[in-house]
Amino acid sequence: GRGGGDGIKKKDEDDIVRFIPISSNDNNENDVIDKSPKEGYVTPMTRDGNTKEEREVILDVQSSREDIYDGPETDFDVIVVGGGCAGIGMSLMLSRNFGLDYDRVLIVEQSSQVGESFRRWPKEMKFISPSFNQQGWTNSFDLNAIHYDTSPAFLLRSEHPTGEEYAIYLEAIVEQAQLNIRLDTNVTSITPLENNNENDKPYPGPFQVELSNNMSLSGKTETLSSRYVVWAAGEFQYPNEKKPIEKDSSNNDDDSAMFPGAELCLHNSRIASYAELPGDDFVVIGGYESGVDAAYNLAKAGKKSKVLASTPCWSIKTGDPSTELAPYTASRLRDVLSNEFSPKPQLLSPIRVIAVDKEIDGNGGYHVAAKWKALDEDQISDVYGINMKKPGETDSILVVTTPQPPILCNGFEGSVAAQASHLFDFPDA
Repeated sequence: GRGGGDGIKKKDEDDIVRFIPISSNDNNENDVIDKSPKEGYVTPMTRDGNTKEEREVILDVQSSREDIYDGPETDFDVIVVGGGCAGIGMSLMLSRNFGLDYDRVLIVEQSSQVGESFRRWPKEMKFISPSFNQQGWTNSFDLNAIHYDTSPAFLLRSEHPTGEEYAIYLEAIVEQAQLNIRLDTNVTSITPLENNNENDKPYPGPFQVELSNNMSLSGKTETLSSRYVVWAAGEFQYPNEKKPIEKDSSNNDDDSAMFPGAELCLHNSRIASYAELPGDDFVVIGGYESGVDAAYNLAKAGKKSKVLASTPCWSIKTGDPSTELAPYTASRLRDVLSNEFSPKPQLLSPIRVIAVDKEIDGNGGYHVAAKWKALDEDQISDVYGINMKKPGETDSILVVTTPQPPILCNGFEGSVAAQASHLFDFPDA
């Protein structure tokens, strides 16, 4: 039931997360407010259309709420796989905005706490997007909120929350909203119910979902049925660290493809704290947000580092936030590259790591081999005021050594690719 599931109980203390209706400026608790959305903007998953108007369409939410389901009765309307920001936000939206019964929306989380991925962040890692509690005086919302009338800034009083802080925000929402969640529960299979012919109806499902309790010694499973299943298992716990380059592959420039010896590296998602890492001299493989975050935190901990990045992200200004450093990241990088700071990280780019091996004799250090790429002068800008080491000759090989395992900052495979690709019908590439 509401607030039920395992491990989550409603606190008796005052609410610690505010739910503020955006349709009311004075927040009069006696106001009767229709909180159901009247229309929303959706962006199609297509690159067709060149203007903003062509890329956006208006969705009439009221008409889309008509229930056309005529299938068999199920235990739940929606089962959400994953108790992180996406799963909790989805459950809250379905219940508060679209009127689904809280008891009929179930979140399934494999860990003993919600927001487990955020709790696994390195201690020093923070959100690059700023939190600001501005709901009381504008129509905007906290950029890091999972629901428009909540605010991490209001609860945490932190502009750039750590992972541990953000997990507290998520847990507070689950407790106050009394979302239906089962902790320590794994999804072992998702299959359509018998005689489920998708060609005969305009909606997917229903599905049967097999669950197992992590705390059970018997291995007993439970099977539930649901009209819909939402996959929200995230990415962080599925790092991109074991995907080898196929022999004779034409995809050798794929940043997600692994080089020989990648298994000797330490993925940044496996780091509990940069300050607590043994040693004081590191090689960071990969740039952008993760690589620069690693270099910054190592420098702040008094540790040296060399960053090997295939793209000089610290010198690129495109206007596209997905291809350039966030202002918060660029500012921190300038901080540790200033004349007054030591030790400064060394920035090497454009260069691609091609192999890592470990010394058998000697001190047991690591050799990192990398090939210089051609520098695209059109991409380079001094807008950030950041200087990097002059690139080497194109296709020449650079070998650097480090006494510690190289730190791998190349993103994540994600849970869909790692565990659930068979559940989705992807469009042809």
